[in-house]
Amino acid sequence: MIKSIIIETAYRRLLLLAAALVCLIAAVFFAKWCFANAIAARAPAKEVAELSIALAPNDPQTHYALAVLHEKTFLAEDLPKSLAEFEQATALAPHDFRLWMALGKARERNGDATGAELALRRALALAPNYAQVQWTLGNVLLRRGENEKAFAEIRRAAESDNVYRIPAIATAMQIFDGSVPEVKKYIGDSPNLTSSLASFLAGQKRFDEAVELWNALPAEYKSTIGKTDSAEIYGALILGKRYRNALQVQGGMIDTSGAEKIAPGKIVNGGFELEVKREKAEFFEWQIADGAQPQIGFDDVQKHEGNRSLVIIFNSSDGKDFRQISQTIVINAAEKYVVEMYYKSNLKSAATLRWEIIDNADGKVLAATNSISGNADWTNLKVEFLAAENTQAVTLRLAREPCKSIICPISGKVWFDAFSISR
Repeated sequence: MIKSIIIETAYRRLLLLAAALVCLIAAVFFAKWCFANAIAARAPAKEVAELSIALAPNDPQTHYALAVLHEKTFLAEDLPKSLAEFEQATALAPHDFRLWMALGKARERNGDATGAELALRRALALAPNYAQVQWTLGNVLLRRGENEKAFAEIRRAAESDNVYRIPAIATAMQIFDGSVPEVKKYIGDSPNLTSSLASFLAGQKRFDEAVELWNALPAEYKSTIGKTDSAEIYGALILGKRYRNALQVQGGMIDTSGAEKIAPGKIVNGGFELEVKREKAEFFEWQIADGAQPQIGFDDVQKHEGNRSLVIIFNSSDGKDFRQISQTIVINAAEKYVVEMYYKSNLKSAATLRWEIIDNADGKVLAATNSISGNADWTNLKVEFLAAENTQAVTLRLAREPCKSIICPISGKVWFDAFSISR
């Protein structure tokens, strides 16, 4: 049904015309505001931002955009202009904590530290749990020399957002000349910050302090929330050749249920009853190098004990390729050890194989087994070695002795089983 509206008087016509005019003006105003806001958000130059202010003088976004552009010039005469625009933007949107935070930074750049603190405290009142505000306020207070107040805010920021943890620790370490007790006094001793401090110290090669802090963490924390820091500490200890500490950290950060425990003075998975990872094996597990030759697998028919053995299959006409298999073992310094294993072989080769013991401290060969016979039933192979005073770990690796000729073919199979180490 179509209804008609009859305008009976001039007054009613005028009223309708006025309403239409109001709608038109509102639409134009809204369009101008939207346009100004849009160009302000992407203003490439101050002139464009100034145009947006002319179109929408009461829009805080337009003043904010011009403030940022004045700030980016790094010209001394533009700093007061930038501050004035930040002040205007904040006045137009007094409940926007982001504008108060920007104003605080601008005031500090203009030398008004007190005003900066007031603006940032207003931002904090509007967003009390926002880490960036806490961090910014803390740094303003820090530059004013108010360390206790500053680190109260910095600590809150670091606790609520892990992005700020290492920067907070680095800042504290610099201010307090690397004193760990002083750093802990100001940043606190919560598990989160203690863990990050331990990670930072490990990265600075202050391993003893890092491990002491890590040891103080709750066991459950190390393998859950603090696992990332634990992994970083572990990696730093490996690079620093602090293998005993690294093994300790590894044991605390991984779930060893259902797996053989990695421990000092022990060959892990010596009977190959568990799977050997082809990729991303832990540092103290069996390591198998990439490559095509020789093939490395497991045999559940030929074994010395248990359910299976390691089998290495050679089929190389020139003998150039040789995938290495090895394991790093944590040991005590200055002690004598015996490594034993069993092997079975059916090989044709101009070169011979043997197992070597490498000192991880300097890469030197400490000892080597006798050569593996070309054709043998299960045979015991044994090697003794004395660890040096500074040795923390050795690497047991299968090595191929050099051939006398360039072409050195090798074919056949060799099985290994029942690896062990003892003092």
